[in-house]
Amino acid sequence: MKSIIALLALVSSGLVCGQSFEGALIYVADFTVEERMEKMGLTKDIMIAKMKEDGSYTDTITVSYKQGNYRTALNTHPASWNIYTAASNRIHTMQDGEASDICTVMDASVDLEASMMGTIPTVQKLDTTVMLGGAVCNIVRVKWKTGTYDYYYDPTRLTVDASLFQGHVYDGWAEFLKISGVLPVQIVKTVKGMTTATQTLVSIKQEAIADELFTIPTLIPDEELNVIKVAGKELMRIKR
Repeated sequence: MKSIIALLALVSSGLVCGQSFEGALIYVADFTVEERMEKMGLTKDIMIAKMKEDGSYTDTITVSYKQGNYRTALNTHPASWNIYTAASNRIHTMQDGEASDICTVMDASVDLEASMMGTIPTVQKLDTTVMLGGAVCNIVRVKWKTGTYDYYYDPTRLTVDASLFQGHVYDGWAEFLKISGVLPVQIVKTVKGMTTATQTLVSIKQEAIADELFTIPTLIPDEELNVIKVAGKELMRIKR
């Protein structure tokens, strides 16, 4: 009897894991500038020019998923990327170039606005639906005082086991996945009175992802990099 129960538990576990998308999603990125910003002289063209000058401009974002891990790669110059692992519940941001020896580590269990202002974001599924890529999509809105994230999703594809990301409070990610049970096909990030950034899914590659893609380098604490303290955030040196 014990062996049968163990076998059923193993099969059940395998089914749950099999429900989570593994592969790469490619999004195109764009943004608009609010009228208030344009009146201050910060038009979209000017902002793009400034971002291209400092290398932070990106119009393509690739997110690779495997179980409770993801890696987000941006086509900035130099290239930049971040890695989240469920085991650490941390988001590690790195880049090539002059700052390639520095890693920004974010505690994904912390909501920045909640820690700084004491206000917890609201998360709700909106009543409205929209057509995206020929599919009827629902919307989950995460709302802070400073702005909103609208996660658009097609409930029929990109299934994910939400429990794998249960500790990922940052960006309202865990709450979104609890409601949707799938990955987003579009994300619209609005900062009140400033900008609205949109990421739209253009390619799905369901494929095996190597564990090595989520390897975090050895990190060394450095007080000099953290003169200004931010809750849940620490800059660390990458050991060479």
